[in-house]
Amino acid sequence: MSYIQANDLNTIEEEINKFQSSNFNKKNNTHIVIQTLNGYEINLNEADSSSKELHSLISNIVSDTSGNETILKDDLVFLITELKISSSGKQSLDIKSIKKIEETPVQQNVEIQFKECLLNLIKV
Repeated sequence: MSYIQANDLNTIEEEINKFQSSNFNKKNNTHIVIQTLNGYEINLNEADSSSKELHSLISNIVSDTSGNETILKDDLVFLITELKISSSGKQSLDIKSIKKIEETPVQQNVEIQFKECLLNLIKV
């Protein structure tokens, strides 16, 4: 896994394009998910400005084909994590066929820190 500190959206856009070009397959879906540190999903309307900025950027680059909320093997996940804790809600990553995200290979995944949030580019 590689870690990047990004101060501008251009750097993030370059990383997303590299990640997507090396991992995209017509058969896999893409998912844009916003969550808290402890893994609870956040609605875009409830997200902070940094998360909304990242979500907008990602939406302009990739199409969120996750009309089905289920995340399957080989799907691409753009996971935005806000640096706050939530005490309720639904878990953000429901991955079928895989018990834990830790069981997936993470060598190609990328974590980017941007303002007050983290963006993980994950191929399940």
